[in-house]
Amino acid sequence: MAVQLDAQKVYGELSRLHEEIQYLRDKVDLGQWARPSIHTAHPHVVRIEGVHGGRPTIRGTGVSVQTLVEQTRLGRSPQQIVEDFDGVLTLAQVYDALSYYHEHEEEIEQYITENREALWKGPQAASSS
Repeated sequence: MAVQLDAQKVYGELSRLHEEIQYLRDKVDLGQWARPSIHTAHPHVVRIEGVHGGRPTIRGTGVSVQTLVEQTRLGRSPQQIVEDFDGVLTLAQVYDALSYYHEHEEEIEQYITENREALWKGPQAASSS
């Protein structure tokens, strides 16, 4: 009789856990835990609070528009960038990011400048403390 009672408890607990898992799946599917994002006029570019300081990134990748602009400055073609980011980026995403850059050039240039300044100041600030 005790074994049957234990089996019923286990079954009840498993049923409860199953319901809880389904509830959590539904929450995730509804995006209730997703970080707030700001959509742009570009289908592949989004700003997500807490990702790269809210700077524009390629949706679903974490790769910033700024990174792709800098890659082109290093002589990489859009196709080469796709190959470099093996399986992470598509050609459409790269071109969309570059289009975003050309429409928001001043903004992206400011981010690039800030990063360069931080790189130069970083080691100096660390050694002076």
